[in-house]
Amino acid sequence: MVYHPASDPVCVIGAGPSGLAICKVLREARVPFTCFEAGPKVGGIWDVETGRGGGYRSLRTNTSISKMAFSDFPFPDNTPPFPHHSEMLAYFNAYADHFGIRDAIHLATPVERAEPLDSGGWRIHLAAGQTRDFSACIVATGQYGARQFPEPRPPGVFAGEEFHAMDYLDPETPIDCRDKRVVVVGLGSSAAEIASELAGGHKGPTIASRVTLSARSGRYIMPKFVGDQPLDANAPHPAAPIPKSLRWIPESARTRLMQTFISKVLGRIVGEIGEPAKWNLPNPSFPAYAERPTISDGFIPALESGRIVGKPGIERFEGKTIRYHDGTTHEADLIVWATGYRADFPFLAPEVLGHDASDLALYRRIAHPMLPNLYFIGFTRVLCSLWPLSEQQALWLAGVLSGRIPLPDAETRMASAIEMRRALPVFCNLHVMELRGDTH
Repeated sequence: MVYHPASDPVCVIGAGPSGLAICKVLREARVPFTCFEAGPKVGGIWDVETGRGGGYRSLRTNTSISKMAFSDFPFPDNTPPFPHHSEMLAYFNAYADHFGIRDAIHLATPVERAEPLDSGGWRIHLAAGQTRDFSACIVATGQYGARQFPEPRPPGVFAGEEFHAMDYLDPETPIDCRDKRVVVVGLGSSAAEIASELAGGHKGPTIASRVTLSARSGRYIMPKFVGDQPLDANAPHPAAPIPKSLRWIPESARTRLMQTFISKVLGRIVGEIGEPAKWNLPNPSFPAYAERPTISDGFIPALESGRIVGKPGIERFEGKTIRYHDGTTHEADLIVWATGYRADFPFLAPEVLGHDASDLALYRRIAHPMLPNLYFIGFTRVLCSLWPLSEQQALWLAGVLSGRIPLPDAETRMASAIEMRRALPVFCNLHVMELRGDTH
C-alpha cells in the first residue's frame, strides 16, 4: 500500500531519541503524523527521574558529542565530551522545540494495542480507551523494552536481595547498596558503570562494603578517553559519506576492510591496557567488530586497584554463598542483574508480529517484511551512536511513505530481511550508504 500524505496520517509510537528523529523528518517531509509517548516527557531513558527504566542518576553517555549529535543539530558549545543524562535530556527537548514537533506529540499516552487493517492501515488502541486509524505505524520505543536475565538461571536459592539494573537509580534506590556485599552480574557498559559507582569511581572509597563483578562471557573493555582524546575521536559521524575510494569496491570487501580496521584499532588499545583476563574476567571469544565494547571511565581504575573483584560466571547459589565456575565461593548480600535488555512490543501481539519480539527481522533493518506499513526506527545493533543513524533511517522511511522509494514485493523483502538480535552490529556509514542508494 502506498501512503497518501494528503489524507492519511501516520502513527509514531515513542518520543525518545529515535522517535524524535522520525517526527522531525516527517514534519520536514510534510507527512502528517501523530506521536504517542507513554511517559510524561520526551527523551526516553534520558528522562531518568520519570522515565520508563534503563537510566540512572549518574548516567553519562559513552559516545562523544561530535559522533552522537543529529546531523543538523549540534550540541551547545559548553557541553562536555560525554554529557550527563540531564544535559542529554535538555538536548532532546531543545531538538523538539527547534524543529517544532511538540504539537504532534501526545505525552502520557500509552498505546495499548496496534492491529493491522484489511486496507493496509493500522488501528491504534490507546490505554485511555480511544481508537484511531492510521495509514502506517512506526515503532520507535527503543531497545531497552524489557529486562533480560540469564537463561537458565544458576541453580539453587539465593537468600539475599536482588534486582535488575533497569531498576537501578542510585546506590540507595531501589535497594540500599551501602555497606553491603554486592555482586554485579554482567559485563556490558551498565554493569561496568554500576559496579564502578558502588566501588567509588576512579578513586573510592567504596560505597558497598565489597563489589564483585561476575561475567560468564567476555567483552572488550575500553576507557572513554585514549590519552586526551575520546575513544571515538577518529571515527566518522554516522551521517558522513564513506570515502570515494570505498564506494566502488564490492560490498563484501568494504565490510572486510571495516572489520580489519576495527580489530586493529581496538586491538591496539587492548594491548596497552590489558585483556579482561588480567582482572580475572573472561576474554571475549568473538572479534572486536562483533559486539559494541564495554566503555567506562571508572571501571578499569577500580579493577586495577582491587575495589572491583572480577569473577567468572555463577555456578550455583547456596543461601547467601555464591559458588563460581572457578570453584571459589564467597557470601553476598545483594545481586544486581546487569544482564541486558530485549526488545518488547506489548502493543503488538505475537500473532500480529508473526513471532516473538526478540526474533524481529526487518527489511533494510526498518520495514516489517510481511506486514504492510509497519516500520521500526532505532532497533539496529550498532558500533556507532544510534540516534544519528535513526535519523538516517527516518530519511529513508520518509522517502518510502511519500512514494519516492518503492519497496520490493513481500517475497523479496522476506528473503533479505535481517534478524536484528542475531545480526552483527552494522558499520553505520555502510548502512547509511545502502539506504541512500535506494533513492537513486
